[in-house]
Parts: sequence; structure tokens; C-alpha cells
Amino acid sequence: MTFKTKLLLITLLPLVAVSVLIGGATYYQAHQLIEVETRAVEERILQTKRQEIRNYISLALTSIERIYKKEPGGRAAAQEEVKQIIHNMTFGEDGYFFVYKLDGTNLVHPRLKHLVGGKWWDLQDPEGDYVIRNLIKAAKAGGGFHQYVWNKPSTGQVEEKLGYAILLEDWGWMLGTGLYTDDIAHEVDAIRADFASSIRQTVIVIFAITLIAIVIAGTLIAGVRFSEERFANSKLKELTNRIFDVQEQERKRVSTELHDSISQLLVSVRYGIEMIQSEAGSATALRDYATKCLKTLDGAISEVRRISRDLRPSLLDDMGLATALVSLGNEFQTQSGISVTVDAERSHQRLSDGAKTALYRVVQECMTNVARHSEAQNVKIDLKVGPHTLSLVVEDDGIGIPHPLPQNGGLGIRNMRERIETYGGTIRLSRRADGGTRLRVSMPLEQNVSKAA
Repeated sequence: MTFKTKLLLITLLPLVAVSVLIGGATYYQAHQLIEVETRAVEERILQTKRQEIRNYISLALTSIERIYKKEPGGRAAAQEEVKQIIHNMTFGEDGYFFVYKLDGTNLVHPRLKHLVGGKWWDLQDPEGDYVIRNLIKAAKAGGGFHQYVWNKPSTGQVEEKLGYAILLEDWGWMLGTGLYTDDIAHEVDAIRADFASSIRQTVIVIFAITLIAIVIAGTLIAGVRFSEERFANSKLKELTNRIFDVQEQERKRVSTELHDSISQLLVSVRYGIEMIQSEAGSATALRDYATKCLKTLDGAISEVRRISRDLRPSLLDDMGLATALVSLGNEFQTQSGISVTVDAERSHQRLSDGAKTALYRVVQECMTNVARHSEAQNVKIDLKVGPHTLSLVVEDDGIGIPHPLPQNGGLGIRNMRERIETYGGTIRLSRRADGGTRLRVSMPLEQNVSKAA
């Protein structure tokens, strides 16, 4: 190892080591501070939400207190009046009240009306929590909070919810409400992002200082090698001159290209405009020519949209698989005249983007085959979402596929099979007993993604 190298290492290594240690310590301490602050913010927000929920419950009790205590017209009439009042009481975009009997039978639910009349004692959310029985338990204990996941009306997604329930003991009812807490996560994320930005700035400053120190040390070391520096400077001057020469050559080449190519194109466009001006003759002729150009442009735009839609339908990303299948069915029916019925349930983000695309492409391929080969009059698309698997059935009333079936099918069938098997699914093609073809797809759902209650 040369003296020059030893001197460089002795000078620079301590600077680098100190910089790394300071940066690491700063990063660790900052992250500890982030955790403490975000937990404190989250607790403050939760406390505010708890008080807000209590206020809403108090408001509901005040609204029904006279009817509940005096029961005008008898208990049955009073209960019906109270149910109507609670049904009509909403707050905000996603706020509402619900009522259950103590056996889990739902009496009031303004958002999920299919729950009314059903017994939901054993209803579990996607995390396995017995939502109704735990709310009833909290109500029997004198009123209390319970956190679970539930469908959020404004988004249709499943979010964390903080519920509060009390007991209407004389009637054997549980009255409850709640607030969604997904905004807490957004606020915590914003705080984390602010802290992370501050950490990055601090680390950048530390390493910038280290870099400056390294540059200074390198400059001092370079003084030891003054003679070699003179040689390097001469070579650097030669390189600089060469760079200038190359720059001038490149400028000349670009100037020539602009003059001989782009300029000529602009001149051609000018001639074209002059020709339109000379041949237009009158404003009417010019409008007709403009109309023709617009029609051509509209056709080009429509073609671009069609190609874009075929490549990747925007509905699949924006609205989900179910909506995309409905749109595909409507478009196919309009273009082909074949009646299409679509019954599709939402998967509520229990499918990956790749799996949704695979299922959409399978249905798209089926529609193409129906139009080309089936001679069908009706097509049915049925998408069902079970607890663990998704089932897709596409069937038509056409002439059916050949019998016996090909062992591996054609290229289209192989492509469909490969798409589905990539995501752990299975695909089966069969003839219907009353004529036509049936394609059945089964695909596992992701269990770690919440589904609507």
C-alpha cells in the first residue's frame, strides 16, 4: 500500500465512520419519536371520536325518550314509531344508527336494508370478530365501545369502525351507532410522511457535511502531489478542448438537421395551408372541409379509444371486475345483437389486479368465440363470490363445442387456462345438456383482504 493511499484512508475513513454513526443514530431516534407521536395522535383522535359517538347516542335517546317511556298507543305502536325515528336519523355521509334485539335480530339498519329482519347473532367480520354479539355484550354491560370492520357506505369498501351500543332494557333492544376510523390512518400516514421528510433532510445535511470534509481532505492530499497534478491538468485541458470541439460539431449537425429536415416539413405545411386557402373559395367550402377533417379526427379518436379499451379497460381499474363485466356485456350486446345477461358480485378487493385482469380476459375471449362460432342468441355471465373462492360461469345457447372435446383445446383455450392457473384457479369447458357451451372458472380469494359485512 502506497503512502498516498494510507494517508487517504487515515483521513477519510474516520469521517465516513462518524457520518454513518451520526446518521444511523439520528435515523433511529427519529423513528422512535415518530412512533411515540403517532400513537399519541391516534389516541387523541380516538378519544375525540368516542366523545362524538356518545353525543350522537345522547341525541338519539333524547329523540325517543318520551315515546320509549310513555309508550303512547301501546308498546307495539311506540316501537314502530321509534324504529322509524331511528331509521331517519343520520349524521354525516356515513353516520347512522342501528337496532338489534338481544337475540341478534336486526330491527333497524338504514344502510344495509337486507339485514333487517334477519338474525345475525353469529355474524363475523373478515377478522373473525362476532360483531353483533359483542355489541350486545357491551350494551348489557351498561353501554360500551367495540371496534370491528364494516362496510363504509360512501366508498363501498370495508373499513375499521368504532361502534358504541347501549341497552333499551324495557324493550330488550340494543341501540348503537359508530364512526369509521380510516381517517385516523390517513392522518397518521401524513404525520409519518412529514417526519420522514425531516429525517431525510437531516441525513442529507449530515452526509453533505461529510462530503465537504472529504473534498477538503482530498484537496489537501492533492497538494502533496503537485507535480502529478500539473500533468493531470495538462491532460484535462486537452480533454476540455476535445469536448469543445465535439460540442461544436454536434451544434453544426443539429443546425443542419433543423434546416434540411424540420424546416422543409414546416415549409410543406405552409404550402398545404396556402393550398387550402386558395381552393377554399368561400366560407362555406372552408366549413365543409373543416367538417370533413373533424369527422376524420373523430374516427381516429374513436379508434384510439377502442384500441385503448381493448388493451386495458379503465373500468377494471377504476370500478372493479363486476362493473367491467357488465360494461363488456352491454358493449358486446350492442355490437353483435346477441342478448347478454350479467349477474356479477363485487369481490371487494379480495382479488389481485392480475387475477381480475385474467378473469376479464377469459370472459372477453369467450365473447369473441361466441360471436365467431357459437351461433348463439343468448349469453349468460355469472360471477359469484363465496367465503373462500370465486366462481365464474359463462354459458350460451349456441351449437356447442365439438364432441368429444379436444384434449387441450385450441390456442384460445390454452391461453385462458394459463391465465387462470397462474393465480391458482381452475377452468373447465363443457357442453350443456340442452345445447350450447358452458365455461366454469374457480379461483381462490385472498383471505387477508377485508370483505364487506
